[in-house]
Amino acid sequence: MALEFLKHTGNPDDFFKILPVDWQEALQLVWEKGSATSEIFVLKEENKVIAGGILFKDITADMQFFKEEAQLLLASKSYYIGYLWVLEARRGEDLGSLWLKSLKQYYPDNYFWLTIEEEGLIRFYEKNNFKLSFEKECNSEKEWLLKSI
Repeated sequence: MALEFLKHTGNPDDFFKILPVDWQEALQLVWEKGSATSEIFVLKEENKVIAGGILFKDITADMQFFKEEAQLLLASKSYYIGYLWVLEARRGEDLGSLWLKSLKQYYPDNYFWLTIEEEGLIRFYEKNNFKLSFEKECNSEKEWLLKSI
């Protein structure tokens, strides 16, 4: 069973359908406005998407919490990773780490950043060479921004 990391050029629903329903709903508007400057990368096994994420190269609606930081990072050709997801049945196999490593190999001259809403994910991203850069709280909601190093 060979894993393939590839830029997904087919129907985006092949990736979208593995995401949680609330993510799919949030992504509809983001994808409508940002698909022209975004790329989906997936891990496939036996022609089935088992993990993936989206690389955004422009401001999206879900970047509002860190809008100023997003503008600066994107202007410096640091790309935003969004909607990174691994099928729950495949968790614990380091597929998220493989996806991140493969993306960095695909774009060796670029840096990446992302935001998270679950504090417990900070350790995962630090293990994958990201550094916590900002933390914001608004209306008792917290988000963290991490950048690749």
